Order: sequence, then C-alpha cells, then structure tokens
Amino acid sequence: MSVILNKLRDSLSHIDLNKSVCIAYSGGIDSTVLLHAASIACQQSGHSLMAIHINHQIHADSQQWADHCIDQCRMLDVEINTLCVDVQQFSQHGIEGAAREARYQAFENTLGDKDVLFTAHHADDQIETILLQLFRGAGAHGLAGCAQTRVVGNALLVRPLLEISRQEIEHYAEQNQLQWRDDPSNHSLVHDRNYLRHEVMPLLHSRWQGLRETIGRSSQWQSESSQMLDNLAKLDAINVIDEDYSLSVKKLVTLDNVRLKNMLRWWIREADCLVPSADVLDRVINDAIHSRSDCEACIRWKNYEIRKYRDQLYLQTVDTIHDATLSYQWDLQQSLTIPSLGLTLTRQQLDHFGVNLDNIDQLTVSFRRGGEVMRPRGRGCQKELKALFQEQGVKPWERNRIPLLFHDQQLIFVWGYWIGEGY
Repeated sequence: MSVILNKLRDSLSHIDLNKSVCIAYSGGIDSTVLLHAASIACQQSGHSLMAIHINHQIHADSQQWADHCIDQCRMLDVEINTLCVDVQQFSQHGIEGAAREARYQAFENTLGDKDVLFTAHHADDQIETILLQLFRGAGAHGLAGCAQTRVVGNALLVRPLLEISRQEIEHYAEQNQLQWRDDPSNHSLVHDRNYLRHEVMPLLHSRWQGLRETIGRSSQWQSESSQMLDNLAKLDAINVIDEDYSLSVKKLVTLDNVRLKNMLRWWIREADCLVPSADVLDRVINDAIHSRSDCEACIRWKNYEIRKYRDQLYLQTVDTIHDATLSYQWDLQQSLTIPSLGLTLTRQQLDHFGVNLDNIDQLTVSFRRGGEVMRPRGRGCQKELKALFQEQGVKPWERNRIPLLFHDQQLIFVWGYWIGEGY
C-alpha cells in the first residue's frame, strides 16, 4: 500500500464532502504525484477534485508547461483551471518571491470558503525551508517551517505530503510511470535553495541519517513556541491596539523591549504584511515609539511603511505616486476617474453625500496645495482647510490625496468630509 495514498486518504478524511479539493499543479514531479494520488483517493472518498495551474509567464516555455498540465488532467479526467499572473507587480520581493506572491494572490482571488487547496510541499522542502530561515537569522516563526495547514484568503491550504520524502515521491512517480516537466532553473546553483538541495543536503544526509525526523521535531517545538509568542502578543494587543488597527504609542512604551518587538511582529503579520528586518524594527522603536510625541516619523521597508501621527502608529502599504498639482474639469453627466488614486467620482456619490448641485453641470477637481478655505455647512464661519483637517485628525500623508471640488473657484466639497454652505 502506497504511503502517499495513505496520506491523501487521511487528509481527505478530515474534509467535508461538500468541499472541493483543489490541487496546486505546476507540472513538476511533486505536484504531478500529488495530483495522481489525489485523483485516486478522491474517487474512493467521493470528494470533487480540480487542479489549478498558475502560469507565471516568466519562462519562454511557460505556455508549453500549461499545455502539458491540461493534457495530464485530461488523461486523469480532472478539471483544470489555468491562471496567468503578472509577477512584475511584486518585483520588490525578487524573482522567486514575486512568483510566490503572485501565485498566492491568484489562489486567494480564485478560491472560496468551500475550497481546500492541496500543495505538494514535502519533508525535504521543509528541511530546506527551515535551514534557509536559519541562515537568514529567523526567529521561532521562521524556524517552524511550513505549517501543515493555513488559511489562504477564504480557503484552507493543506500540505498532505509534508512528512513524505523526495525519494518516496520519486519512487511513486516511477512506479506509476507518470509524466512531468523539469524546470531547468531547478538545477541552477545561483539560487540558494538549489545550492542547499544539490550541494549541502546530500552531505548532511550522509552524516545524519535521521535528519528529517530530528529537524521535524525541532520544527514542531518552534511552532509551539511561536504559538505561545502569538498568544502573548494578543494579550498585549488588548490594551494597545485600537479599532482602526493603529497602536497607541503611550501604551506601547509600557512594554519591555522583548515584548514590544514581539507585539510589533505579530501586528505586522496579522495585517498580511512582510515582517521587516531587526534593523528596521529597531528604527520603528527608536525613531517612532521612543521619539517626541509630536514627531511624525515614517519607516519604510519593501512596499510597506509604519507612520506615527498624534501618538498612534499606522501600518500600511506605500501609496501609489500621485501628482497633487493635477486638476480636472468634471462634466457631471459623466463619471471622473483619477488613475493615480484608483478612484472614480460619480454624480450619484455626490447625491449620496448630500451635496446640492441644482443647475450645476461642471466642477473643477483638484487637490490641496495650501491656503484653501471654505465655509462648511452648519459652521457659520470660514475655516482654513488645514485647520479642518487638523480638527478631524486627517492623517497628513492622506491630505493631498483627497479630491477638492470647486465651483466658480469656490471650494464647495472636500470629498468624504465637508460640504460648503449653500450646497
């Protein structure tokens, strides 16, 4: 009896029959074995099965890979969904990281809460991941390696082969005469993982026979440690985190440095952001948390940033570039799209806000440049826009991204905030 088939049957026994099993199918040997074994196990269990192939469009033969996957699924009578992704939008993560980010974004956008995604990560992948994390100086979360299960968007991700060795996968493929594609880049020693796989791991296995089992135990202990650290961070978050997901600096400074770093890492991970290096985290602590109360610090890494304003810390992705000197003439019979903000303005939205534009067919839309004034409805006096923003607590980095609507050179509406008197 195949140990791989047994693993698939065991995984399926914990999944409701009303859920659909999806295989992340690249066409390589690992996912080919997973797909073949899952097709047998699902027929026996009654689960529905489909495959998802992500075409990263980064190799000259990417389409040939996709065609191969389609052919193999046709032979197994398994439905397949092929998705093309653009890795360039994640270029800050490097080519491998960009491909991974694009791939998982596609999974999140495609899968629903009735789907369970199986991936083909195996025991040797786990060892490589843990060692790479160790070489990068990772803490407990990184050294825990790949989790057996985790959430991806609204779906559940399961790694049923995580205790299966690469040798067992190769044996299954040969025994069942499976056809797969080898990615030539998998043999390039330029990549750290390939160097570890081809040069280092054979030496380690020849010296320590039970390497998979011992590293597996360490991974489990690190996983338990990381869970305890997360539980501690959640307890600290009760008093520190606000409804808008910002952090109170006054409360953060009551934590000792170790708990403070743990709390920040948890906060960043929970927002699905990349946890920064230790140096960047030290800058957050020194330049933002332990700075003057009126300091408006901004610490950036990759595509993320932490900003401080009015004794609060805000975590966000870096805004797209926006030219605040732009100005638009808006015909109210049409919608107006502002590409740099990803925002479309409509007459219906103005009606929803309660802006009265009787007998007005056109407005000028621009952005804050300084010195703007308006007479907000119900205030009875003219106010500087700067003062209104300060009163409302509008974050400084958001102010020049808010559309300002003018009629006859008079500011009549600050989008989403104030309506001018008489309108």
